[in-house]
Amino acid sequence: MTAGFGIEKLGLLAQRFPRITLLIVAVLTIPLAFAAAKVEFSSDIREIFRSGTEEFRNLQMVEKQYPQTGEDVLLLVQAPDLFSRKNLEHLRDLHLNLHFAEGVKHVTSMFSAHDAPDASGNAEAVFPMELDGVDILNLRDTLLAHPFVSGKLLSADATTALFVVAIEPRPKIDDLRVVADDMRQVTDEALAGTDMKPELSGVAFFRLEIVGALIRDQRLLIGAGFAVSLIICLLFFRSPIYALLAGVPAGIAVLWTLGITELRGQEITVLTGVVPGLVTVLVFASSLHLLFGIKRKVVAGEGAREAIVSSVRDIGPACVLAAMTTAIALLSLTLVPHTLVSGFGLTAAIGTAVAFLTTITVLPALGTLLLGRRGRKENSDRTLDRIFTATSAICRRLGRTILGNPTAFLVAGLIVAIGAGILYATISPSYQYRDYLPANSQSSRVMDVVDKEFGGTEAILLHIQWPKDKPLDPAQVLAVVGDAHETLETLPLVTRAVSLHSIESWMLEGGLKQEQVLDFLEESQSPFVERMMSVDEHSALVSGYFPAVDASELVPVLDALETDLEALRAAHPGVRFIATGIAPHSARASYDMIVELNRSLLIAIGLNILLIGLVFWSLRAGLYSMVTNVLPIAVAGAILHLTGAGLQFTCVVAFTIGFGIAVDNAIHILNYYRLMRTNGEAVTPALEETIATIGPALAVGCLVLIVGFGGTVLSELPSLRLFGEVVIMLLATALLANLLVLPALIAFVEGRAWRTGAPRPTVKSS
Repeated sequence: MTAGFGIEKLGLLAQRFPRITLLIVAVLTIPLAFAAAKVEFSSDIREIFRSGTEEFRNLQMVEKQYPQTGEDVLLLVQAPDLFSRKNLEHLRDLHLNLHFAEGVKHVTSMFSAHDAPDASGNAEAVFPMELDGVDILNLRDTLLAHPFVSGKLLSADATTALFVVAIEPRPKIDDLRVVADDMRQVTDEALAGTDMKPELSGVAFFRLEIVGALIRDQRLLIGAGFAVSLIICLLFFRSPIYALLAGVPAGIAVLWTLGITELRGQEITVLTGVVPGLVTVLVFASSLHLLFGIKRKVVAGEGAREAIVSSVRDIGPACVLAAMTTAIALLSLTLVPHTLVSGFGLTAAIGTAVAFLTTITVLPALGTLLLGRRGRKENSDRTLDRIFTATSAICRRLGRTILGNPTAFLVAGLIVAIGAGILYATISPSYQYRDYLPANSQSSRVMDVVDKEFGGTEAILLHIQWPKDKPLDPAQVLAVVGDAHETLETLPLVTRAVSLHSIESWMLEGGLKQEQVLDFLEESQSPFVERMMSVDEHSALVSGYFPAVDASELVPVLDALETDLEALRAAHPGVRFIATGIAPHSARASYDMIVELNRSLLIAIGLNILLIGLVFWSLRAGLYSMVTNVLPIAVAGAILHLTGAGLQFTCVVAFTIGFGIAVDNAIHILNYYRLMRTNGEAVTPALEETIATIGPALAVGCLVLIVGFGGTVLSELPSLRLFGEVVIMLLATALLANLLVLPALIAFVEGRAWRTGAPRPTVKSS
C-alpha cells in the first residue's frame, strides 16, 4: 500500500476519464454554488464562548430574566456647548423622536431625569416643558449633581451626552439594519443645523460592523489568495494553462466548502471566515507539487498524459497524507467544548478534505484535456527550463551546505527550539472580547469615549435569586441588595455600581420612607427599574461598570469577588448569588479555552506522529516530523512573548492550523527521500536530490500560503489580524526548519547508522 492508502488513485481515474470526471464535478458544483450564495454570517459576540458549561447557562439565565442586558444602543452626542438653548431644544426633540424610531422600546437620557419623590410619591421632571426663561446654567448644575445623570448620562464637563436606547433583544440582522438606518435618520434630522456630533455604538451596532467586516474579509481573503497565487503560477510556470490548472480546482473547492457550510446549517463566524481563504491556498499548494512533478516529467521528455500519471503516482500519496495530517490537526479542535472553535475545526477539516478531493480529480482531468493537446511542445520552452534548473541548483547548493556539516545545523535548530520553548512556556494568556470587534470603527470610538467619560461599558452582573416559593420581604430585599451593592462597588476596576440600593438612597433623601420604596418601584413599572429587579422571577441585579481591560487584569478581580460572595452567602442563607456578564464570562472562558486548545494541539501532534510513523512504517519518520514542526510553534510563541502580545485563544488555533499545514512540508520531503532510498541512493545523495527536487515546490508553496494568509493582516478584526500574523510566522519558520533542520537531522541519524553498517551503495550521478 502507498503512503496515500491508495486514495491517490482517484487522480489516475480522473486522468483516464477526464470528461466524465469534469461532468460529475459540474453537476455537483451547480447546487453547491447556489447554496453558497445563501450562506449567512454570525455576528453575536456571545457565540465566541458558547458552551454547555454551568457558567454559560448562568449567563443565559440572567439574560433571559433581564433581556435588555447588554443589548442597548448607545448614542453619543458631543459639542463644545451642549447647554446652549438651541442645542438643548434639538436634543430634547431627539429624545422624543427616538421613541418613534423602528424597533425602539425606550430611551433613557438626561431628559428622563426626575427629582427624588417626596413623601407622597410625587417626582417632578428636572427639565421643564418649555426652556424659555429657564436658567440654563442652574439647570446644568442640577443635572451634574443628579446621581443618575452625572457621570452616567452627562459627562463631568457637560460636553458629552449619552442616550441609552433600548431595542428589541437580538433582532435578525436584516431587521437590525432597518432599526439602525431609522435611528440614523431620526438623529440626523433632529440635530441638523447644529454643531453637535452624534455617534452610535453598542452591541447591536457591533453586530452590523462584524458582519460587514466578515463579508469584506471573505472577499479579500479569497480574492487576494486567488489573484496572487495565479500571478505566482504565471511567473513561475510562464503558462496560463498551468495557472488555470491550479485556479479552477481552487474556485470549485471554495464553492463546495461554502455550499456544504450552508447545507450543514452553519453560519460564517469570526473564525470560519478564514476557511475559504484556507481552502484556496491549500489547493494551490497541493497543485504546485503536482504541477512541478508534471513539469519535471515533461521537460525530461515524457508526454503530457504520461507526466500527469507519473506525478499522481509519485506525489499523490504525499498529497493524501498531507491532507490527512492537516485534517487531523483541525479535527482536534472539535474536542474543545466551545461551539465557535469546535465548529471552526469541523468546517476547516471539511474544507481540507474538499481541497484535496477537487485537486486530485479536477487537476488531472483538466490537465489531460488541456496539456494533452499540446503534445511535447513544452520541451522547447527554454526560459522555463532555465527557471527550473536555476531554482533546483540553488536548492542543491543549499543541500550540500547543510549536508556538509549537518551537526552544526541540527545543534543550532535544537538550541533555537529549546530557547523558544522556554519562552513559550512562560507566556501569559491574554484576552479582550473587543479584539473580536472591528477596530477603528465608529462603535469602537464611542466605547472608548464611554469608558473615559462614563466609567466604562463593561459590567460585572451580580445576580441575586430568592426562593420562588416564598413571598419577598421588602426590607430583606433592600438589605441584601445593599450588601451586594457595597461588595461590588468596592472591587478594584469597578468605577460605579447601579442597583436598587442606588435608587433607595436617592428616594430616602427625597423624603420617601424605606417601607414605601419597593412598593413605589413596583407601581412605577419603569424600564429603568426593570433592569434592576424582576418581581416575577424573585430576583435582583447589581451591575458594576468598569472600562475595558485584559482578562489577565479582570480574572483576579473576579476571584476576589468569589471570596466576597462566600461571605454574602453565609450572611444571607437561602439567597443565591451569581457573578456573570459577557466580559467576566469571556475572561474566564478564554483561560479555559486556551488550556483546552493546548491539549487538542498536543493530541494533533501525537496523532500526526503516529500516522506518519505508520505510513512510512518507521517511528523514526514520525519523530523527524515532530522535531522540525514543533520548532515553529515554539518560535511563534516566543515572538508573542517578546512582543507582549500574550497568548490568545486564536493564537493556539493558529498554532494548530500552522502545524497541520507545516507538517505537509515534512511529508513531501520524507516521501521523496524514501523514493530515493528505495531506488538505491545513499543517505547523503538521496537527501541532496530531495532538497533539489522538492525544495523549489516547498518554497513557492510556502510563498502562496503566506500571501494567501497575508490578506488577514488587512482585516478590520484585530483577532483575525493576529491569527494571520501567527500563521505566517509558523509557515515561514516551518519552511526553514524543514529545509535546514530536517535534512540535517536525517543525515545525522541515518548517516551515522550507515557509516557503522553496510558498505556504501552505488550512488547515481546527479
